[in-house]
Amino acid sequence: MKNQDRIFVNFDLVNKKWDKLMAYGLSYQAINITLKKCKISNSEITIRLTDDQEMLFFNKKWRNKNCATNVLAFPNKNLLLDEQQSYLGDILISYGVLKKESLLRKISLTDHMIHLIVHGTLHLCGYDHINKKDETKMINYEKIILAKVGIKDPYIKYNYS
Repeated sequence: MKNQDRIFVNFDLVNKKWDKLMAYGLSYQAINITLKKCKISNSEITIRLTDDQEMLFFNKKWRNKNCATNVLAFPNKNLLLDEQQSYLGDILISYGVLKKESLLRKISLTDHMIHLIVHGTLHLCGYDHINKKDETKMINYEKIILAKVGIKDPYIKYNYS
């Protein structure tokens, strides 16, 4: 009998405003599809749903940028915890920035949140958008994954990453 892949997603809510989104199932589905696309199984990640204040702190500390941002990903440098399970890392998403961007782009909070989760998960899997070639590859993966969970291409009207 073949062992089934096990994906664990820990949701850490810092800001109570996240409660109203209730998109945990869709988030898990998008993460699962993303990890399969990256050929990663038996993994665990944490999604920290936070606020602008905490995001500002982490963005300043780790990226030397004095502003809140929508998503940060912190890959685990010691990937393999044991032969059965690997902890990929943490993704932080700021509610205030997410809400502002959603209103500006006229997209739902849930759709934008899922996009940021996919984006962060790709970062945990080693993808980046530092150069144009890598950015194009990452955006294409995002579009494919989001389409599989029923979310429209977020890059049609706005080009953001």
